[in-house]
Amino acid sequence: MKRIALLKTLTVILFVICIVTMFFTVPFILVLAVMPGQIPFKINGHAADTLGIETILCMLAAVVGFAFFIYALHLFKKTLELFEKKKMFHADVVKYLDQTGKAILIGYTITAATTFIYNTLVENNLELNVALGFDSSFFIVGLGLFFLVLSDVFLMAKNIKDENDLTL
Repeated sequence: MKRIALLKTLTVILFVICIVTMFFTVPFILVLAVMPGQIPFKINGHAADTLGIETILCMLAAVVGFAFFIYALHLFKKTLELFEKKKMFHADVVKYLDQTGKAILIGYTITAATTFIYNTLVENNLELNVALGFDSSFFIVGLGLFFLVLSDVFLMAKNIKDENDLTL
């Protein structure tokens, strides 16, 4: 149970960092959209007042994708809280794991599609980036699918436990 407590602590820290990041990112994008001349630094090598509406829309879509990742962290945190209470085969565990996987996949899809469309249409750069590591597409999609499979495994285990409890 010490490992679950450690994982929950790390998840809470990451969740708080993500919320703080979101707290500053959304107002920044709004200021960028309304008053771009007020931003004193360059964004990706471009002055803020030279960025078009397509860049701002891409940033907003990235924030929406990031919000899905934050939601997945929240659901994972709730799952770990149930694990701490030794409710391994609770119906909410199955639901939270399933929703966590779906949130990761939806967040990745929004972020990847937005980046691809932006690079293709705005930057005129048709490129597929196949990287290996924790920021790779394979890892993120695999993580989302892992949570979906884990949800199915816990559902089967819950059903077997329920059948076993009825026979006793």
